[in-house]
Amino acid sequence: MKTKGSRRTTPLLPPLIPLLRAQRQQQEEWRTAAGEEWQDYGLVTCRPDGQPVDPHADWEEFKELLAEAGIEDRRQHDGSRHSAGTILNELGVDPFTIMEILGHSQISMTRRYVKTTTPTTREAARRMGNALWPQPAGSETTTETANTRAARARRRRRMQ
Repeated sequence: MKTKGSRRTTPLLPPLIPLLRAQRQQQEEWRTAAGEEWQDYGLVTCRPDGQPVDPHADWEEFKELLAEAGIEDRRQHDGSRHSAGTILNELGVDPFTIMEILGHSQISMTRRYVKTTTPTTREAARRMGNALWPQPAGSETTTETANTRAARARRRRRMQ
């Protein structure tokens, strides 16, 4: 924790609840098997004897997962935060909510973490165009081709 202000509660994704319950059950089995050798650190994830997971082993596993997925190597902390910010952005979550979830104190930091993808940008442009120039029901804006552009130019010349 960097500061007192950085302590916060983060929302838990509902699909994670059964996974966390299964993890708790696994730990109870490990606790029973370890007997008096169990060391309780109050951790969500741990080794079979209750001790913290080796950060180096965890880091190596993370790098292997990145390589398998074809994702460039990056710091674990930044990679997960950038991914979370980008996914939330693509789901249409407003930037200030993303800022709160990521624990940033300034929106400028959140902007550095959130990447906008081309499909997201195109969708935003489409929505803005529809808001400014509503199309009649049943019509769609299409990309102008060279043929339609030439036909429009011919019509303009005839009008002059």
